[in-house]
Amino acid sequence: MSRYIMAHDLGTSGHKCSVFDLNGQAVATASLSYPTHYGDRGEAEQHPDDWWDAVVRTTRAVLERVEPSAIAAVGFSAHMMGVCPVDRSGRPLGRAIIHADTRSAGLESEAFARMDEDRFYERTGNRIDSHYPLLKLMWLKRNRPDTYRAAAYFLQPKDYLVFRMSGTLGITDFSDASLSGMFAIGSCRWDDDILSAFAIDRAKLPDIVSSATVAGGVTAEAAAATGLAAGTPVVLGGGDGSCAALGAGAIAPGDAYVYLGTTAWVSRASASPIADKEKRIFTMCGPEAGLYYALGTMQTAGAAHQWAMRELGSREALLAERDGQSPYGLIEDEIARIPWGSDGLLFHPYLLGERSPIWDEEARGLFFGLDARHTRFHMLRAVMEGVGYALRSIAEPLQGREPAACYTVIGGGMKSPAWRAIIASALDAPIRVPAQTEEATSLGAAMSAGVAAGIYSGYADARRRFAGEVREIVPQADRERVLAGYSLFRELYARLRDLYPRLRTLRA
Repeated sequence: MSRYIMAHDLGTSGHKCSVFDLNGQAVATASLSYPTHYGDRGEAEQHPDDWWDAVVRTTRAVLERVEPSAIAAVGFSAHMMGVCPVDRSGRPLGRAIIHADTRSAGLESEAFARMDEDRFYERTGNRIDSHYPLLKLMWLKRNRPDTYRAAAYFLQPKDYLVFRMSGTLGITDFSDASLSGMFAIGSCRWDDDILSAFAIDRAKLPDIVSSATVAGGVTAEAAAATGLAAGTPVVLGGGDGSCAALGAGAIAPGDAYVYLGTTAWVSRASASPIADKEKRIFTMCGPEAGLYYALGTMQTAGAAHQWAMRELGSREALLAERDGQSPYGLIEDEIARIPWGSDGLLFHPYLLGERSPIWDEEARGLFFGLDARHTRFHMLRAVMEGVGYALRSIAEPLQGREPAACYTVIGGGMKSPAWRAIIASALDAPIRVPAQTEEATSLGAAMSAGVAAGIYSGYADARRRFAGEVREIVPQADRERVLAGYSLFRELYARLRDLYPRLRTLRA
């Protein structure tokens, strides 16, 4: 009897295979990293063979603990906004260009000459920059014309893995298509006007179907490689952003969640695209047409905290290593004693520029208000509060007429009690933290697989079955002090915005 669902989550730096029971409890996991090839001109590439090798090896690892015959379905999630050219047999035509590749940045002005920025945002729900596949395809046509011509399809990472597992080539889901720069967000299809304006061949783009689509069964070749039973249903799944939303339980209009990891984002589900006149946010599709996620992303959330811990928490790290404790626990005790506002210290978490809502690659991190009273614990707390303020600045344009009643918060940052309290106060709303906060993306892939396999009647049924222990945290900081800090946080950036480019002259 089939008792489990397998989910594959292909991340930017590594892959995780998870097996869940039918109530969403993890019973086995395995992870494996793989290389990314970076270059000094903005190159960021990965080879699809490395992806597949990670899938094979992690699948075999978890099947040492779970019988292959007990797997009811296999679902996929992966990083988005890539370009993986394959020929008609599905063979990769070299390495895939991933989302982090910025070689096409020089083509942005040409792109806006072909289609006005406001019109592009209206049609796609997205801004356009070098992270999007559209500009990557422009670059590919110009710099690797032989590869462009030879490609039968340009796939997203999960679509390639689904092909290797099922043999079905040339399909993608609504979520991955919607962050391509070539998707009509209102009608949920490839945008013929954009394809024409940029001379992109529609025949080279995969067909768009829902995430809960059975692509086929595990092929004999894939079964021999992975150890899975041949014929096990292979489900398309979605991009990591969409799957994370599902795993956070955001399946109905109005549902809101925050992902707090190395990067972070705030997202809200809606029945129609949410347009913002200032283009501070963007919109992607969920697992099916008619469900949208408006969201905004920040570049360095957990990354800013990790930087601060590395540079300011070294003493605690040594003490923790000596005593067999966590350095985070020692620092949390100190941070908890400091009131909101870090005694007059403010931090901008723009260590790598910023995306939503300011979209400023020149912006940089800043401590403001340092004086002789401040300790490194004040600085660490200010970093956490600064991330909270940045999340609030994203949440505001997502609210529409009615603020979110609460936010589900997922990601590794929610291990920290201090950060849980800070995020709730910064957002001025209760937050709900699931027990499996780091499994949300894999859970989302498993939900789609379960719906496609008929285990659940729909996503609402899957969410009900997957609901586990949830911790709720309410805002505790003085609301007026939070608002005063947030106002200063925003005004400070507005005053400094024009000065950031001058920092270039000081860099070696």
